[in-house]
Amino acid sequence: MKEPKVLLVDDIDYSRQLLRNNIMALANVKLLKYKTFNFFNAGTAADAKALFMLHQPDIVFLDIELPDFSGLELLAQFKQQKPACFIAMISGASTLENVTQSIRMGAATFIAKPFTGDKILAAMRLMEKQSSIQTTLGAR
Repeated sequence: MKEPKVLLVDDIDYSRQLLRNNIMALANVKLLKYKTFNFFNAGTAADAKALFMLHQPDIVFLDIELPDFSGLELLAQFKQQKPACFIAMISGASTLENVTQSIRMGAATFIAKPFTGDKILAAMRLMEKQSSIQTTLGAR
């Protein structure tokens, strides 16, 4: 995978900026396999759907609580359209039900807000591990 495409979906602009800045800082200090990323931002589910269809991202950070649609329903749609897409759910409402439902529906991980650089690093490393496994299996 060259230059992964990352879709950041959150109705709070600051949260999207914080995610992007964390990922870029991790890449800059060489803690990630990839050094550059293509970022796409969506503040609503409608925008997220359009960007997902257009760009087919490799990684999605998806808020559960969006103003126009449930992030969980978006998760199901994204996984149906691109099963190999790495999706990390993010939410300030990190209830056991939200976490369990997210993982059951195909999310690779769940990050509770407020998130830290360590949580973003863990998610990105999990993505790298999964993408290398898929590459290895695809090469057979």
